[in-house]
Amino acid sequence: MTDIRKQVKHTLIEPVVIEGRTISELTFRRIKGKDIRDMEREESNLDKTAFMVCRLAGMPPELFDEMDAADIEAVGKIIEDFMGRKSRRRA
Repeated sequence: MTDIRKQVKHTLIEPVVIEGRTISELTFRRIKGKDIRDMEREESNLDKTAFMVCRLAGMPPELFDEMDAADIEAVGKIIEDFMGRKSRRRA
């Protein structure tokens, strides 16, 4: 069964301060075609991940640079699930 929730929340292990405010939770919206097109303009896989994390959470690019590695791994899995990559890996 596919999980098609419109949004997924992630509580950060380590809160981040961006533009003077403390961010302790991120809410990710689902991916749209325009997000994929724009992501493809990024050169490296890491830059693509950073782009999608910030775009889908509605945060500035500085967010990714301040995130804890464990949080990056966790939100990367959320994005993979949105793209359906999790189910393809099992096949």
